[in-house]
Amino acid sequence: MLQYPSLLAELDRVGYFPQIVADALDIALADEQPQAFYVHSDVAFGVGTIGRHLTVLVLTATRLVSAHVDDHAADELAPAAVAASTESVPLSRIESVTLTQITARPSEHAKGDTPAVARLAVKWGANLTIDLEPATCADSECVQDHGYAGTLTSEDVGLQVASEVSGPELTASLIDFARRLHAATGQAA
Repeated sequence: MLQYPSLLAELDRVGYFPQIVADALDIALADEQPQAFYVHSDVAFGVGTIGRHLTVLVLTATRLVSAHVDDHAADELAPAAVAASTESVPLSRIESVTLTQITARPSEHAKGDTPAVARLAVKWGANLTIDLEPATCADSECVQDHGYAGTLTSEDVGLQVASEVSGPELTASLIDFARRLHAATGQAA
């Protein structure tokens, strides 16, 4: 059973099916102890729906474990459900760790200030996203088919936290997790 009190306390604090998340993490960690973690709670709004999402990143001595939990709306054939999935990536497979920090008032920034927004992106090559749109030319009257243009993005996990919304503590916590992940992947290379 997962024996990491601060992670269990954070799952309880967030309150999104903490026992389901803990059980999923317990299986994925396979008795390896966490060295650092980050719990990210999010709400998604759709047409007539509200869905909750939870992403937990756990750093161990050898791996990055990612757990994702979200709602599945009820319909006529099935009751509402919560899906929990985990992925375990050896640190040596992580291709990049990117931390973007946005400072709202750069002229007032002092050493150690928490940024307004922090975004962590981790890539290990499992997911590719393609955004396509019809290609155009400079002639506004042109009716030719110019094919498609687009971008290919490789990002397996992306988390963003705004200090104004989530609080500076959660933003600082994401930055601390990113620092630990940077160090761990540097050592694993």
